[in-house]
Amino acid sequence: MHTFPKQFFKKLTLTGILTLLVLCLPVIAEEQAPNDVAEQPQQEIDDTFFVVKFSAGDFLYESPLSDKKDIEINFLPNWTFYYKDVFFIERTKVGANIYLDDNTFIDIVGKHNFDGLYYHGDDKAAQFSVSPFLPPFNYPSKNAHLSYLGGVEVKKYFGKEKITFGAYSDISNVHHGEQIDLSWMHLFYNNDFKLAVEFGAQYKSDQLLEYYYGSPLVGDNVNYYSQIDAAYTLTDGLLLVFNYKFERLSSKIISSQVTDKKDLTSMFLGISWSINL
Repeated sequence: MHTFPKQFFKKLTLTGILTLLVLCLPVIAEEQAPNDVAEQPQQEIDDTFFVVKFSAGDFLYESPLSDKKDIEINFLPNWTFYYKDVFFIERTKVGANIYLDDNTFIDIVGKHNFDGLYYHGDDKAAQFSVSPFLPPFNYPSKNAHLSYLGGVEVKKYFGKEKITFGAYSDISNVHHGEQIDLSWMHLFYNNDFKLAVEFGAQYKSDQLLEYYYGSPLVGDNVNYYSQIDAAYTLTDGLLLVFNYKFERLSSKIISSQVTDKKDLTSMFLGISWSINL
């Protein structure tokens, strides 16, 4: 069931993403109302609401760990809760707003450090072996724990564009590392169709990388990614969804002896059904 999507989407690169975008633009431009005004960010959280989503389709997330299988799922539950402009929960990410104006949000947030999830994507214990011909290398624990990050996130809106900056630190007492995120997103939409294109970078500190990927590591600490998210409304609450992400790993992760990859891809193709509670 996964053969065709996995082979197809692993071949997509940034060029492929931009090609898909170019193909979609004429459709968006034709359907877009000439006086369409960009959504103001506070319109999304003026009221208290709780949304539960169920997605069914083909989900693939590549693992950088050479002894771990890629994560493949056919059913994904999701939930979103906003209490006015004060507090929100998006799946496992939580946040509280400390500053808000017409186009700027500053939140205190907590979220999962995704590197830890690679160790728990299957039920098999990690098995590492050290070649005597390799230089001394400290392998990460085969039972590497999940970790949770806490910090400050700033979102700045410019019409249909959004710039997000976040600085986070380990608050779960696992690796004591830090992560810094920076991203730019542009949104195209009309009544039935939405398309978001995003580019970003993630800095991960040495403590974080060495806990999950061993040591010594050589090179820089920054991952780069490009992402496209598209949704078409089939009926009220039911969407046809396509998500694709291409991530270039930092040279320190690439230098690790527990990985044999230089980049990762993830994708989802299916339907999503949301319920407003």
